[in-house]
Amino acid sequence: MPGVDQEVSVNWLYLDPHYKTIKQKKRTFSEEKGETIREEVDKLLGGGAIRDLLSPTWLENVVLVPQPNGTWRMGTDFTNINKAYPKDCFLLPNIDRLVDSSGGYKVVDFLDTFRGYY
Repeated sequence: MPGVDQEVSVNWLYLDPHYKTIKQKKRTFSEEKGETIREEVDKLLGGGAIRDLLSPTWLENVVLVPQPNGTWRMGTDFTNINKAYPKDCFLLPNIDRLVDSSGGYKVVDFLDTFRGYY
């Protein structure tokens, strides 16, 4: 794994080379939201889900979504990078088919349904 001072290429994403890389302008957040972001980033860094980059090729902002219990859920706005990513040539499975195919089993597992996907 590269050190923090090394730039990591995103070539493994197979982005369309015709798209210009975009670095979104930094958004400002209230003190409460900023603390939520710091805590969530520290959790993700500690768990190895993300890592520091000093010179990212793409820069996408975080988005905070209010939850019914009064807390915030952090996500990322990947609008720009999604436009540069080629579309898949296959369709996702139909949800009805997936549910029907799970019948007859004693255990059905839905991964990470509480916290979402990172």
